[in-house]
Amino acid sequence: MIYKYLLEVKYRIFFSLIAWSFIILNCYYFKETLLYVFIKLSLNPNYTNLLYFLTTDVTEVFSVYVNLSYFIANQTIVLFLGYQLFTFLSTGLYRFEYVYFKIILIMIALYWLIFIAILNVFIFPASWFFFLEFQEFLSSQNLTFYFEAKLNEYITFYKSVYYLCNTIFQIIVVFFIILDLCKANLLILNKFRKVFYFVFFCFATVITPPDIAYQLLTSICIIAIYEITTIYVIFKNELSKTK
Repeated sequence: MIYKYLLEVKYRIFFSLIAWSFIILNCYYFKETLLYVFIKLSLNPNYTNLLYFLTTDVTEVFSVYVNLSYFIANQTIVLFLGYQLFTFLSTGLYRFEYVYFKIILIMIALYWLIFIAILNVFIFPASWFFFLEFQEFLSSQNLTFYFEAKLNEYITFYKSVYYLCNTIFQIIVVFFIILDLCKANLLILNKFRKVFYFVFFCFATVITPPDIAYQLLTSICIIAIYEITTIYVIFKNELSKTK
């Protein structure tokens, strides 16, 4: 019996490695398109200067392509591994446990997609333009600095912002899961709503540039997720009462 489970684990790990390898190969095949998509995040229609990147090493462009392919493959395979783990454990779960973990997996995937959208549309462009504005400010003060970013440093900066924001968003997801596991009711959510809002604003301050507009926008998005969780608790309580 144990041999069958170990054999299944071996096959799932093997399939995961194959999937990871294919993702890397596909990402490298479309490397120019992916690099253009990542660079497009920092393009501002109102910015008149030409955006370009320096490469000071012969192998730098190749290393950026490989690094970008590994980065996308690693982030994508996490969801695949989560699905593999869920399907492996699903046969030993009760019906209510299966439904509960399925909802958690779907919510984590949805939160991850929402996070990607918020990061690429608001957080990263705001961070890039915030640091880029120092060059224009100093130029107006008769003190000129020419910012010439290296290509690998640009990708490293994006990955740093991504990992920081992703960690904070996942902490929020884990926080909501703990609330649900602790049988949190509406009284607790309403009693500590102001505290939660304050924590959300602190999170938004950490992950966004010191610009009040982006801080408010990020805070509103997190608060919307919080309110959605509250609505979920309401429906869950109503369903439990009807049963």
